[in-house]
Order: sequence, then C-alpha cells, then structure tokens
Amino acid sequence: MDITLYYTHRTRALRPRWLLEELELPYRLHPIDLFGGEGRSAEYRRIHPHGSVPAMEIDGSVMIESCAMCHWLSDRYPEKQLAPELDSPARMAYEQWVFYVPGTLEPLAFQILLHSMLLPEEQRVPDMVPWATRGYRSVLKILNRELENRDYIAAEQFTTADILLGSTLMWLPDMLQNHPALLAYSERLQQRPAYQRAATDPSPDA
Repeated sequence: MDITLYYTHRTRALRPRWLLEELELPYRLHPIDLFGGEGRSAEYRRIHPHGSVPAMEIDGSVMIESCAMCHWLSDRYPEKQLAPELDSPARMAYEQWVFYVPGTLEPLAFQILLHSMLLPEEQRVPDMVPWATRGYRSVLKILNRELENRDYIAAEQFTTADILLGSTLMWLPDMLQNHPALLAYSERLQQRPAYQRAATDPSPDA
C-alpha cells in the first residue's frame, strides 16, 4: 500500500500519523504550511477541497477526515488488533468512543481554542469560552469516571479509540489537572514509542 499523508504539525493530522506509526506501515509525510496559506492554493485544494489537513492519498485515491482515516485503516489491518473484530463484545464500546470524540468532546475543545487563541482577536466571541469550558469540564468528568479502573477507553488493550481520544485531550492539557485518571491516561499514551515518533515536528528548523 502506497500512502502519502498531507500533514501540518500540531493539528488533527497527528491522529493518522500516530496510527500509521502504531501499524508500522511505510508512508510519506508531505508537510503543508497550513498557517502560511498553502492550504488555500489551487494545487492543494485539488487534494483537499477544504484546504485543510490531514489528507491521505492511498494507492492514488484521496481520503479526508482524520477519524475516518483511522477507522478505515484500523479495520484494514485486523492483525494489528487496533480495532476489535465486528463480533467482539468490545466492538460496541469501541464504535461509541470513536464517534464520541468528534461528536461530543472535540467541538467543545475546539470552541475554547478558537475563541481564546486561534481566531484573530477581533473575531473572537469571548462569551463562547466560559460556555464551552463548562461543557468540556462536564465531559471530562464523565471520561475520568470511565478511566478510573482501566487503562484504555474501549477494550482491555490499546485501540484506535485511544488515539482519537488521547490526541484530543492533549489539546488542553491544563484542564486535565483535576482529573487524575485522565491525566494518568494522557501521560501513559504519550509514553508510547509510536506517539513519540508521530509527535516529532518534521520541519527542518524544528
């Protein structure tokens, strides 16, 4: 399988890169200067119509959406055991948490970042931050309870659900301080060699 990952450091593109490292698949990393405007170029929009990252070219076909990439790749390589089999008792929980991340956790975290850091100051809506923060803290309490007595979110072993959940929790690390199970979970995931390889900044001057 020939894979090219279009990638910007410190974005959702970490998710498929981390998974590719866990799967031990060869791939090419194609850095995109997203914040410098490269995503708006006509050339890149032919790859990703929204001009965002990640995009992944697999044997000549392009896929977008980080969670979709991870879901597909995990099922494509069942021998790697990063997704429970369809008839496994753990599959229901796995699917739940895979979709919980983009559906419930990520939108709140992104609103906090968007209106406190990412948008130009004149475009921010300050009232969004406390509203999203309250919701995010509520979600963190639920996740902390889920992880109080186990190491991984969806099964007895590490799965792709942990990549999606863990990478999103890392967006706002300071908010984990009052949630010891989540803090330990995040630290445990960051010790994985595949994560450490994936989190390396590929830019020449890094």
